[in-house]
Amino acid sequence: MLEWIPAWGSAALISMATTIFTGRYISPLLEVRNRRYQTKMQAQEKITTNALAILTAVIKLREVQIPDGVTDTLRAALTEERIRWHRQVDEATQHLTDHAQEFVFTFRGSAGVLGMRYCGTARMVWISDRTEETKLRHLLEITEHFHTLFFGSRWHPRSRLRAMGELQRLMTVIEEEGRPPVPQSRTAPAVEV
Repeated sequence: MLEWIPAWGSAALISMATTIFTGRYISPLLEVRNRRYQTKMQAQEKITTNALAILTAVIKLREVQIPDGVTDTLRAALTEERIRWHRQVDEATQHLTDHAQEFVFTFRGSAGVLGMRYCGTARMVWISDRTEETKLRHLLEITEHFHTLFFGSRWHPRSRLRAMGELQRLMTVIEEEGRPPVPQSRTAPAVEV
C-alpha cells in the first residue's frame, strides 16, 4: 500500500470501505430478500390454516350427525355446531379463493397453478347445488390430497407425486360433474333470397 500510511491505517481503510460498501449495497438487498421470504412464509401459513380448517370442519360435519330421539336442547346445540362448521368451511374456501394468487408466489411452477385450481374447485364445490354428503365427500378427498402435496413431508416425494396425480384426477372429475350440459345445436332454417 502507500508507504506514508501506517500498518494499522490500511486495515482501518479497508474496514471502512467494506462497511460503506456493505451498508450501501448489500444490506438493502438482504432486507428486500428478508421481506420477500417473510411474505412467502406468511402466505404459506394462511394457506395451511385454511386448508386445515376445511379438512377438520368437513370431517366434523361428516362424523357428527344429529341422532333421532335426542332432547331438544342437544338437538339445538348440535344444530348450532353444524352451522358453525358450515360457516368455517365457507370462510376458509372463500379466503382461499380470494387469495389464490398467493400460490404463484409461494409455490412455483405447475404446483402453484394446481394450488390455484384447488382453491377454485373447493369453492365451487362448496357453493354448488350438490347434496351436502357429495360436497363433503369431494372436499374431503381433494383437501386430503392437497394437504399431502403441499404440506406433506419433503422426504416422501413418491407420496407427494401420487397426491399430485390423484388431486388432478379428482378435480377433473369434479369439474366435469359440475358442468352444465352443453345444449344441442339445431340447424338453422334455410333463408331464401
